[in-house]
Amino acid sequence: MNIIKRELRTNFKALVIWAMSIFLLLLAASSEFGVFKDNPEIVGAMESFDVMFEMIGGSMANVSTPEGFLSLMSIYLYLPLAIYGALLGSSIISKEERDRTAEYLFTLPIKRNQVLLSKIIAAAIYQVLFVLIVIGSAILLFSRYGIDSGFYNFMGYMTIALIFTSFIFMSIGMMLSSVLKQYKKSGAITLGILLGTYMLNMLIRVVEELEFLKYVIPFQYFDVTEMLNGNIEAIYVILSLLIIGSCTWAVFYFYKRRDLYI
Repeated sequence: MNIIKRELRTNFKALVIWAMSIFLLLLAASSEFGVFKDNPEIVGAMESFDVMFEMIGGSMANVSTPEGFLSLMSIYLYLPLAIYGALLGSSIISKEERDRTAEYLFTLPIKRNQVLLSKIIAAAIYQVLFVLIVIGSAILLFSRYGIDSGFYNFMGYMTIALIFTSFIFMSIGMMLSSVLKQYKKSGAITLGILLGTYMLNMLIRVVEELEFLKYVIPFQYFDVTEMLNGNIEAIYVILSLLIIGSCTWAVFYFYKRRDLYI
């Protein structure tokens, strides 16, 4: 329990900075939506950019509604939360080597697996909290436009999507920190994987021949158009759980078998 409290305390500042940044982004987005809401001419003029918005996972079809507008800018939520999860996952495991505290921590009368479990719990708490802050901020800022049950349903699906997507990259970051002997590379490689899968995500949306790759691209798992229609495919939930579960298992398996950089 003491390790969990320590990790929560040391990572609190980063959470506040990220949360404030997303809040300001949503504040700007909610103000911009006011222009779209009562101006069909702007919506019609932007329909020519529909292919571009489709590449990033959005659509102009429902942009005059709060949930439709949020779906259009959903990638600006997916990416920051995924990046936060990737950096948190890689740093929370490797920080003892980075800060030269590994020798002290792992000589305490506590098993290495218990230390890892405490770190994973702390990271999961902050990741879920970050998602809830983002969703709560979106509901608060868009509530002035008279949101209805459709908006709340979409926010519910978005909560699930953001949690699973961010947990995938957080678990990948943790796994790489546990596997790689050079702990400094884990964050960079995790971000490389994240950005690489995002670029592939954009490519898949315009090149049908690459559609078979969608099962290995986390950004493809929770399509906003499907969520607007009240649907999340079970296969992608299962795939997400498999990735998170296998990466978490790898953390415990590899970390206790490798030499620590002290």
